[in-house]
Amino acid sequence: MQDFFAALLQKNLIMVTGKGGIGKTLSSVALALKARSQGKRVCIVESSAHDQLAPLFGSEPVGHNLRELLPGISVINLNPQDNFRDFVIKHLGFAKLFEKVFTKPLVRSFIQTLPGISELTLLGRLYYFCELDREERFDLVILDGFASGHFLSLMKTPDAVLNSGMIGPIIDETRRVRDYIANPEKTAVALVTVPEDLVVGEALDFTARLQRESPAKVAALILNRCFPGVPAGATDLSLTPALLPGLDYWSHRAQSEQQSRQRLKEGLARIPREDGRAWPVYLLPERGAFDEPLDPQLMNEWLKEASQL
Repeated sequence: MQDFFAALLQKNLIMVTGKGGIGKTLSSVALALKARSQGKRVCIVESSAHDQLAPLFGSEPVGHNLRELLPGISVINLNPQDNFRDFVIKHLGFAKLFEKVFTKPLVRSFIQTLPGISELTLLGRLYYFCELDREERFDLVILDGFASGHFLSLMKTPDAVLNSGMIGPIIDETRRVRDYIANPEKTAVALVTVPEDLVVGEALDFTARLQRESPAKVAALILNRCFPGVPAGATDLSLTPALLPGLDYWSHRAQSEQQSRQRLKEGLARIPREDGRAWPVYLLPERGAFDEPLDPQLMNEWLKEASQL
């Protein structure tokens, strides 16, 4: 069976985004488990008020502490304040300066008001895990990212900082991080969507905006919750009448989803890619709710059922 996710998992950094509530976190974990099955060491990163990843592994919240929840898979939930500290100490190498200056309440309050500082340090931490962390040496870092609008703001932050007129080591680090997320050999954005007309329209608008405004581009789309088509003969009127309403719903939903898939395909064809290739769109079947903690074998089986638009 063809492995549709092989090219995606060759990257060093995958940033997952999409409309809220359509399976971003589940897709992030599934990709991590798939990479783990290939022998890769994976780090999944989130930056959320509430840990969403740890419960999927049957764990208590990890907070701003890197923790291995399965052999080969580590998780961390970054918070802006601690991440700024890590940025100054780990990335810029200014441990003494941080203790003398940035711990002062007035300075700390000023730093927290700087536009884009939390987004910049988040991207910096991703770069650190990918390229600078000599202790962990992860093969793949996956960001369980923000919803589309917030994610676009995150992607625009490096250019905003570089054009701000600032000078010094923060600018040098920002340029290095921007170059990294702009490198298609290293970084990929995976956009999760579902085959519903309104959501597909939003996904097309977002993809086009990211291509125009972000250094990191969409590399693949994951179409989640795809309903199976109605098998031939399933609507035979000789079937038990009690089954016909359900089959009627099944038929209408399958038809609606097919139209949404076609709209997605045609819409993507109008959005040019820098490499000129067709957009890879991976279809994941509707599986309902997954029990927690997630079963790695079940998740890998789910990915094996993927097809391509």
